[in-house]
Amino acid sequence: MKLKRRTLSLFNTLPRRVEPVVPLVEGQVSLYTCGPTVYNYAHIGNLRTFLFQDLLKRTFLAAGHQVRHCMNITDVEDKIIRDSQGGLPADASNEARHEAMTALTGRFTAIFLEDLATLRVLPADFLPRATAYIPQMIRLIQALEAKGLAYVREGSVYYRISGLPHYGCLAHLDREGMQAGASVDADEYERDSVTDFVLWKSAKPGEPWWDSPWGQGRPGWHIECSAMGMELLGERMDIHSGGVDLIFPHHENEIAQSEGCLGHQWVNHWVHGEFLLVEGQKMSKSLGNFFTLRDLTAKGVDPIALRYAIQSNHYRKVLNFSFEGLRAAENALKRIRAFRKRMEGEGQAGSGPWKEAIDPLARLDQAREAFWAAMADDLNTPEALAAIFTLISDLNAQDDHCALTREERDAVLGFLEETNGIFMAWPREEADLDSEVEALIEARRAAKAAKQWAEADRVRDQLKAMGIVLEDRKDGTVGWRKG
Repeated sequence: MKLKRRTLSLFNTLPRRVEPVVPLVEGQVSLYTCGPTVYNYAHIGNLRTFLFQDLLKRTFLAAGHQVRHCMNITDVEDKIIRDSQGGLPADASNEARHEAMTALTGRFTAIFLEDLATLRVLPADFLPRATAYIPQMIRLIQALEAKGLAYVREGSVYYRISGLPHYGCLAHLDREGMQAGASVDADEYERDSVTDFVLWKSAKPGEPWWDSPWGQGRPGWHIECSAMGMELLGERMDIHSGGVDLIFPHHENEIAQSEGCLGHQWVNHWVHGEFLLVEGQKMSKSLGNFFTLRDLTAKGVDPIALRYAIQSNHYRKVLNFSFEGLRAAENALKRIRAFRKRMEGEGQAGSGPWKEAIDPLARLDQAREAFWAAMADDLNTPEALAAIFTLISDLNAQDDHCALTREERDAVLGFLEETNGIFMAWPREEADLDSEVEALIEARRAAKAAKQWAEADRVRDQLKAMGIVLEDRKDGTVGWRKG
């Protein structure tokens, strides 16, 4: 079935309103999402953000768009240095310090990617590590310096916020209260400490360093995403996303760095997901309510039930995670999966004419339009899922009395497959999936042979949306596996 390209609207943090997303390149969305700082396990609050971003990406794919997705890996930052350097002697070489840092970040990067795979999160097209883009960061800082937006103090380089008239536009800061001329070295700081921020940090004893025009040092946290985003997605992008905790200072400072250098708007849509609480409280190890994905799976929690529990709540509302909520999610999934199983069967003869009979195909069209109207309106997943459950109630009642035809059942299964491409929680039977994937791979092969590159890319994106990873073999054939 050819995908109908739909326009989606999202809440844009910059103007504080819901706006249609109009891609810079028609049919292709460029998306940058702030990835993890890899010094420890991701907790479920972190994972809520990545699941929201997967929902966002999959919705664009299901809506007929291609998505160019970049998610960074922050592998140099204050906390990483703190945790990786503690066991080294004071006279350790710079090479040894880099090795210790890489060992820590490599371990937790692998764990993070395993968590995403377990939750059926699509991999990004670009997964840059900050330490691989130090030259780009240095060039960006030099460009800011040349424009008078950066200055050197004791071997460190700072951004001069007074030089950018619209600094504070994303977080809606009060410029009157800004401390012009003050500077801060910390990567993270509170909103009431709005100051000139660090772009390049002069090396301190016990820290790994890189050479730069300003001497030995390392990048500040904020410059990393600006450099990687501009390098991999270009001087303009459609969407930049993260948790609400990144609005200030991180994303505010990204705007300052990028637009200060470019001289024009960098991101069209800023999209942020809300926090997660546990049983009404902020997560804390001292309260015993701090959970990683591994903690929950050890308790017998189905990762896909967790995925559904998170995604069934609107991304811009604070989510109160609870085990009761997880049980409700499991029951909801059982209902959808049972309905899918019923539609895969042939049905019974029923009891004949029924005065409340409906046209199943017309009812299905109504449900599809209701589903997409909700998803296109700022990813309103509660309303979208309500459209599915109302359809289930109506068609189950119809099937009890007047069995749906095979054509009607197949049409319903098509809708369930379409919606599962977003939620990844009610998959089709394994044998059916195998045959469809093989057919799509053959269609992609034929499109490439005919040099129909757009069609080949569309089929590839469809497979990606189904959670299928293609593997090109040396003999020219293509294998596949679930991602």
